[in-house]
Amino acid sequence: MLASPLNKPWGRFVGNLADNPRVRVGIQALLIIAVAFPLAGWATGAISQHYTIGLDLQKRTCLPWTAYLIHHEQPALVHRGELAGFYPKGKMGPSFEGMLVIKQIAGIPGDELLVKDDVFYVNGRRIGPLDLLAKLNKPSGYFDRRVVVPEGNYLFIGRLPRSYDGRYWGFVPRQDIVASASPLW
Repeated sequence: MLASPLNKPWGRFVGNLADNPRVRVGIQALLIIAVAFPLAGWATGAISQHYTIGLDLQKRTCLPWTAYLIHHEQPALVHRGELAGFYPKGKMGPSFEGMLVIKQIAGIPGDELLVKDDVFYVNGRRIGPLDLLAKLNKPSGYFDRRVVVPEGNYLFIGRLPRSYDGRYWGFVPRQDIVASASPLW
């Protein structure tokens, strides 16, 4: 016959505790916590490698939102109207070097871009005026042109007036698009 742990003094104490429903719930809660915390830590680490929250706290912004969920992975497909991220690599000036810039894709390969009388159009649809001519110290008509977005390139713009974007500095190659973004607020 095997000796029962309940025959020992501490065994009866443990046995009595295990019969208490509150203690049983407490033990179950401790077990859940012991498993959940490491699992939550692992999940947070795995998610934060691919997703971050981005905040645009500039005085003058190019998009109407302040916070974005950014997915740090090159999008498989890139569509007109989506928000995407790239590193400007000399396009936007030294203050933006090394920063992930989020803008809206306005032109995809094959789209016709037209700037006429300082107003910008994509495939005949009016996007808006070039509001930065004076700030850039450029005369009216300086950016007037008609061009087709080349294969493997995209035109990024802001949605708010005074956005310094591809209307002024050109295209972003596909391989430089490193993230997609969704506005939060």
